[in-house]
Amino acid sequence: MASFFDKVNNFAKGARFTAEPYGHENTFGRAAARWNDPEGKPEGLRASIAKSSGVATLVLSDVSTKKLLESRQTDKLTGLPKRNCRYCRLLCTIFDAFFIDEWMSWITETENAMPISVGLMIREGLPLIINCWAFTYDKHILHPRVDLELYIESGPYPTTLPAGAPSMGPTGARAETAGSDSCMRFIHECIRQCCAEHQLCRTQTTGFVPTRLIYLGKSDRELKICEPSSTHQGIMWASLSHCWGGSQPCKLQRANLTMLKQHINISDLPATFCDAIKVTRQLGLEYIWIDSLCIVQDDKAHWEAEAARMGMVYSQAFVAICAASSPNPETPFLGRRDEDWLPKRFHFETEQGVSMPVLVRQRHLLAAPLEQGLYEPPFTSAWASLKPIGPLYTRGWCFQETFLASRTLRFTPGAVIFECKSHRRSEDQLPPFPSTVPGTLGEVNDAEQWRMIVKAYTQRQLTYVSDKLPAIGGAASNMPQARRSVYLAGLWRESLLIDLMWQVMPGGTHLALAYPRTEQAAPSWSWASVNRGVTWNPLKNPQPLTHVLGAETTVKGVNPYGEVAAGCICVEGPVKHCYISTSYHENEQWVYYIKDGSQSKKQHFRTDGQLMPGENGAFARRAQNGEQMSEVHAAAVFLCVARTPWTNYNYVGLILSSSPKVAGCMERVGSMTNVPGDWCEDGAMTNLMII
Repeated sequence: MASFFDKVNNFAKGARFTAEPYGHENTFGRAAARWNDPEGKPEGLRASIAKSSGVATLVLSDVSTKKLLESRQTDKLTGLPKRNCRYCRLLCTIFDAFFIDEWMSWITETENAMPISVGLMIREGLPLIINCWAFTYDKHILHPRVDLELYIESGPYPTTLPAGAPSMGPTGARAETAGSDSCMRFIHECIRQCCAEHQLCRTQTTGFVPTRLIYLGKSDRELKICEPSSTHQGIMWASLSHCWGGSQPCKLQRANLTMLKQHINISDLPATFCDAIKVTRQLGLEYIWIDSLCIVQDDKAHWEAEAARMGMVYSQAFVAICAASSPNPETPFLGRRDEDWLPKRFHFETEQGVSMPVLVRQRHLLAAPLEQGLYEPPFTSAWASLKPIGPLYTRGWCFQETFLASRTLRFTPGAVIFECKSHRRSEDQLPPFPSTVPGTLGEVNDAEQWRMIVKAYTQRQLTYVSDKLPAIGGAASNMPQARRSVYLAGLWRESLLIDLMWQVMPGGTHLALAYPRTEQAAPSWSWASVNRGVTWNPLKNPQPLTHVLGAETTVKGVNPYGEVAAGCICVEGPVKHCYISTSYHENEQWVYYIKDGSQSKKQHFRTDGQLMPGENGAFARRAQNGEQMSEVHAAAVFLCVARTPWTNYNYVGLILSSSPKVAGCMERVGSMTNVPGDWCEDGAMTNLMII
């Protein structure tokens, strides 16, 4: 592909090609390849120069697995392969090894016309990345993604690919055991470099010390809980982020506090805790903070007070140790890695008959868009959307534990990853390493940062739904808004109108998403009131049309960022009376209004999950506890929240219905964007109380 990359290098950074590779079976990966578009119809091919690295980059999306399989199928008329493509056959062989098991087969999914697809991310001299969409199942994600990387073995001398070989390069070795000497050396080097070279990662001393820490001492005989005071300046501690996994690990209670302050028996601790202690000692630290042992678990008042301090515990820790591969405390994270994460060897034969080895392994991180190059800062679309891999990253509490930390050591199923405020590197990666410095791809305002945090957080699960707000309270308390605005059940008063425009993520409109009131009392206008990931449509320069007259929430305990008992918003804005019409089987959600006896054109809206009709269609409400209704027809109102600069369909707002609980109040049941002007221009200015 040399001539192609030479051609790409003549383009300015960020340039894109919009041609599909014609006859790619003869050109893809070939040294003298040329890319054509015989019909002039762009179909998903993007090429650009990656920022900062100067590496020529090619991205091919939406590759049909049906077309790939044709490379194995014989044409009955000619007796030849339907698609005589050696590269397609290589991909098929790789997919056989990774995506056929007793539960699922990529071949069966393809033959049944399921929505699985492939993308290729090609960078000259670097591993070739394959994006595999919907090859696996995840009940919480509509189209889950797995990334594979193809690479060649690295050696002491430059490796030259034979003509006709797929474009790929070498990468680092992955240890078979996470607790190996090579992994420990990697950890030490990462910490040393960060402390010595990264000015941005130096934590500013605040004098904060956790209420309790576990003192490690020099041996297990000295292990105990200690209660340092604020006079203990200079104490450095590690924090542990781990899955409880439905079990009850060794935990601190009022009855055993005195005993554990004298001594902790190492044999009483689960494997995850023991591994964390080992890593902490390896780093030369004497203290570690573990939630179940540093917070009295049967003292609700103490628990709420400590939950309010978690933001400081994690942000001020020297390093956060993330047991990402352990689904529960009993599973060690320093053990041998599962075979699925070790490389598999394949052989590719070029057109000239040269056989070359190709190594393939699953990536432990989903690849960020290649146009970002070596920039992977927080608060980008990829940062908020790409789900990290490992049981830990399905748990809601663990989001802020890693988000707040200045340094993290992530023991994922596939590799040990070090991440700080300056860069991220993994044990199996070659330099240069991607930068994580905030703002390197453009500044993101505080309101947008918070919405991305919520988007990333709400894709995770909680054992107790009452933790929905407390589990992100530490992150909220560390936001700039906390110093100047009012926190309202996961939203901020200063950006409230646009914060209200959250939507449930695709695939959830037919599910019962409302929490039982006895378990979660967040108001309907808060994203914390639904059991689903949420997102926001990007709104450019929205002009508010609704005014907030008042907003308040009542928290249940002492934590202002914790669980709420109730909340209400009083607004004045343009209101249009309308009707809801939904169909479960057709997966359709519409609203319309009646004017002069005629029905308006129906508009699609995003429901907050499955809806249920009220008595005689007087209102609609969110379904809960598995409730289901094939069709719903009910009265509602459209509150026009804002106008955007779009030429047509430039209004956005909320779909509200009368509250079945409080007379005269409204509850949110959905949201609507791309709304035509007649829905707002004819609306009457009305005062509404939303609960």
